[in-house]
Amino acid sequence: MPDTQPQTAPPQPDLTGRTLGDFHILRKIGAGGMGQVYLARQTSLKREVALKLLRGELNANFTALARFQAEAQAVAKLNHPNIVHIHQIGETDGLRYMVLEFVEGRNLRDYMVRKGPPDLPITLSVMRQVALALQKAHDQGIVHRDIKPENILVTKKVEVKVTDFGLSRFFAGETPPTNLTQSGVTLGTPLYMSPEQVQGHAVDNRSDIYSFGVTCYHLLAGEPPFRGVSAFEVALKHVQEQPRMLSDLRPDLPADLCGMVHKMMAKNADDRYQSARDVLRDLLKVRDGLALTPANLALTQENGKPRPATSETALGLTKSSATPLATPRVQWALWLLVAFACLVATFGGVVLAMVLHQPAPHANPTPVEPAPGLPDVRSPDKLNTTRERELILVLNTEGTKPDDAIKASIELGLLYTKERRLPEANDRFEKLKGREKEWRDLVAARAASVTGRLGLAVVLAHENKPEPSNRLFLDVVQEQPPKFGGPGVPKVDRSVVTVSWTLLRYPDLSYAVSDALNRNAANLNKTKLEPAALEQLRSPPRVGKKD
Repeated sequence: MPDTQPQTAPPQPDLTGRTLGDFHILRKIGAGGMGQVYLARQTSLKREVALKLLRGELNANFTALARFQAEAQAVAKLNHPNIVHIHQIGETDGLRYMVLEFVEGRNLRDYMVRKGPPDLPITLSVMRQVALALQKAHDQGIVHRDIKPENILVTKKVEVKVTDFGLSRFFAGETPPTNLTQSGVTLGTPLYMSPEQVQGHAVDNRSDIYSFGVTCYHLLAGEPPFRGVSAFEVALKHVQEQPRMLSDLRPDLPADLCGMVHKMMAKNADDRYQSARDVLRDLLKVRDGLALTPANLALTQENGKPRPATSETALGLTKSSATPLATPRVQWALWLLVAFACLVATFGGVVLAMVLHQPAPHANPTPVEPAPGLPDVRSPDKLNTTRERELILVLNTEGTKPDDAIKASIELGLLYTKERRLPEANDRFEKLKGREKEWRDLVAARAASVTGRLGLAVVLAHENKPEPSNRLFLDVVQEQPPKFGGPGVPKVDRSVVTVSWTLLRYPDLSYAVSDALNRNAANLNKTKLEPAALEQLRSPPRVGKKD
């Protein structure tokens, strides 16, 4: 939980345009429980830096000052390419500040809100770099205590920088001079906190591994493993409940990768990976086990330059620091890669000769500027998973029961959504909505209409169209369908198929609706959605419980 109460703290003045010593403040780029962060220009060195200022009222708070100093000391020791570097700390005009490396990119949370989960090659690269950062910190005897998507910055070149060591403290060596967890304060963020952290017990590096596992789950599934209406409810779930199986949400993922994430999130610290180095070794096995496809070969590229896929580089090890971990399996993979490269080179020569005899094109295509944030590294061929084929078979089989068809349509539409195949997802939910006019089963027809429109609103949210998405959600919730029937047919009240009934009947759709409304709220920069019916739909009662 936060160490202060920022929701009741007085608003902080915007210091844009001011000069603090050697630093001219350009604009505000963030804020947290302990202070504000600005982009500033260091006049003497003519470089841009991130200036983190401690909130004014905390300058008289001994604990806050101790944490601020501890952050500076912790980060200063961690000279690593995947950790935000600290340049200096200082005080000017009564303002205490920390000068940090400025990372031009966005954090993982912002990226996922805008684009959803990144592709597997990008995800594995991010996981590897975060694990390397944790390995460095843990080797130095430092626990981060607040690993979460907001504290993982990623550049356009997929360079990862872990930031905000404000909640870390040394767990090895000398006893810390200040008890930073006194007065029953629990440090961390509820969505990602380890069970021992929630309960106020002593923590070590394995607590970071748990939080890292929760972050990986969010990164792969597009949603955190636990939700709740309050921080306390979420924290309690970390102690008492098991998360949904990642393989159920992402059947296209390697089974070993799903197993890794769940092992990191084990309730008992002894059942988790005991070090970040162990995580890296299993991550390497997952990568080596993937097929040699263009998308997976992208994992061997960093900063746009080819990088050999060796065990040592993947683990951040060198010959002087560890024994090489090459195995016969890896060696065979490398030989196959060389053979494949030779074949491509030969074929390329033939193609080049053919191209040289073709007439020159009339005009060169206009290059497209890359969008800020993570690149979309996707295979040109759409992903056609086994589960997708199974669901299509169910839908195309004559005699499929209406309820089974609805469930298959929902699962397939959400699968397309998670794979960012949004036009196909939209088409699938449109077809589901249209079944209302086809089925004689009046309750099933009504359920198809409700689920289809809820699915379309989910797709709009993933297309970053929050206002149309919210309007569609609201239309479904507020709709008052009439009773209908005919000669010899009993009248049926279609309104019995309410949205609440639908979400209880189809829990996967319930999760997707909640996630979509959270996405809409973030895109609209709102903490609460209006009207109340929309906010209630955002956290429906008993969400996710099956019949």
